[in-house]
Amino acid sequence: MAKAPKPEAAPAVMVKFPDLSGDIDWGKQFSSFEFKGMLNGGYIVRAELFDPHFNLLKQLMSSGTGGEQQYLMQARQMPKGPILVEFQIRWHGEKEVNYPEKTTRVQSAFLLSVAAGGSAPDKGLLTFVAIDPPSWYLNTGDASGTVLQGNVGGAIKQVLDKYCPIKHEVSKTNDSEQNKWWMMRQDPKTFIASLTDWSSAITSGKTQWIIGMDGKPVEGGPQLIIKEQNELKSEQRALYHLWTTEGHDSVNTWELMTDNALAITNAKLVTSGISAMSGGYMDKITDREEKKLWAKDKTTGNKKIAKAKDWQAFAKPDDSAGKGPPDQIGYSAITSIPEVYSAGDMGMNFVDYIDGRPRAMYLNLVNALMRMKLTVLGHGVYDNTLGLGVDTVFLQWFGADGQPWFATGNWVVNGFHHRVKRLTWWTDVYVSRYDHDSEAVKVGG
Repeated sequence: MAKAPKPEAAPAVMVKFPDLSGDIDWGKQFSSFEFKGMLNGGYIVRAELFDPHFNLLKQLMSSGTGGEQQYLMQARQMPKGPILVEFQIRWHGEKEVNYPEKTTRVQSAFLLSVAAGGSAPDKGLLTFVAIDPPSWYLNTGDASGTVLQGNVGGAIKQVLDKYCPIKHEVSKTNDSEQNKWWMMRQDPKTFIASLTDWSSAITSGKTQWIIGMDGKPVEGGPQLIIKEQNELKSEQRALYHLWTTEGHDSVNTWELMTDNALAITNAKLVTSGISAMSGGYMDKITDREEKKLWAKDKTTGNKKIAKAKDWQAFAKPDDSAGKGPPDQIGYSAITSIPEVYSAGDMGMNFVDYIDGRPRAMYLNLVNALMRMKLTVLGHGVYDNTLGLGVDTVFLQWFGADGQPWFATGNWVVNGFHHRVKRLTWWTDVYVSRYDHDSEAVKVGG
């Protein structure tokens, strides 16, 4: 059941470098700590540690627990590196991991950089930045020109098997398993992006790809998922209060942004192309019923959006076929990918996947229509990026008259940003909401 955060007197941070300093907790000397994760973007950590007389810096640069390792000798030497960082944020005194309202799980990241400075011997400051392990591995390529055989989902899995030595899950796609895909000297991350850019049209639900990371999964779960949104289960993460009549507010500040101009640029996207195999030409004239070449509300019915009532979200614009400006919404042309092979090797007709790029663009911009940043009391339920893009929070927001405001209700979570100081811990939660009457799978409480 979704719950509200429960703060204590002051926050605490745990930071350990197991490879360099064993079980020593550097977090006791933290000045500030940030932990941020976004949909399809992985997560990043930045910490500033007080370092009087540069004791931490000297220990970091000297031999480790076994006397044979140090940061300078290990960080750029593979496979000794990368340097592992373990960290946790908690309200003071809460060390157990079964209280997600008061503490994050112990999480892992790989060290990217270390900076140090000071104005006097007793005023040293050490800063480090770290990223999630999947992002580290996916950026480590070998300029490969290899060819991979299989459907798109299979090709992505083969790349992960070779370059990303962690447990992963990938959605299956409907194209032929005899396909061939050349890496073209790209690093793994860029190659995978080149496939997910257009292949939402060949997934089972024709929804956008979701990429999520977890550096230290629970009970052997995946550390990396590359799956279509339609396959992911939605959970309600939290319950937040604003202007509550009882107890304490969960929300400290909020920022709202709406973009109704998407009705003239993104409500309908259309593509066009020529099939070398059939010789058929496809454009908005040949697809008058707007079923094959168009990405719009009616052709993306499997997308997951927050459940909302008519007074809580926009009403969708009319996207009826054949109607356009100036009396109706506008629509934009999006360049399609060329036909993949020209002898039927794809196992699908070009017309069945030509809308892949506009489909992905349309679905990704769903989150831009109505966005909000909620700054809540430090909340430990956010410690990885799995579930972003489908999970929800419920906001209880009442006006002075005791009636709920429009922002009350469900919002899809797209990101988080923990910001911790010595006496404060705030969590920015990035959420979104789409048209209340959209053709979609509605999620939330």
